[in-house]
Amino acid sequence: MSVHENAAAFKIELPQAPSFQMAGTLWRVLATGKETGGVVGALDERCAVGPPMHAHDDADEIFYVLDGKLTFFVGERHIEAAPGAFVYLPRYVHHGFRVDSAEAHIFNFVTPAGFERMIVDNGTPAKYDEAPARPDPEQMQRQDIGAFKKLWAKYHMRVFLDENAP
Repeated sequence: MSVHENAAAFKIELPQAPSFQMAGTLWRVLATGKETGGVVGALDERCAVGPPMHAHDDADEIFYVLDGKLTFFVGERHIEAAPGAFVYLPRYVHHGFRVDSAEAHIFNFVTPAGFERMIVDNGTPAKYDEAPARPDPEQMQRQDIGAFKKLWAKYHMRVFLDENAP
């Protein structure tokens, strides 16, 4: 039996997608591993800020920029991305990005699925048309770094908070 035999074709409209606020991003969950037989997680994101440098230990990540400007930090490389840009990041590669516009709108695909569970399990439920909530810098300073790293590790990611993207 192939992995595809456990998944059924489906469609979701953006207003019906479960939506969550987390880490300066409004995440709209288009597909999880449950719907795709574990093949892919798909997220529509409106970002006010980007994530810290991190690596996925078990998944490749794909971004497609719909609106806004971003700079991806991939190892030592800086990749500028504007609407229409496709960015592929293989597993294990240290990466992050900075939002260079007021906001960015991107599609994010992770294969195999799994990362999207971090958002579903830990995000704050939101309305699909909310603006992304900017993180409070003072609250971020008080955050327990060990707990933050442990949370990311639960979803097979390593976060590198000592590496700051310029």
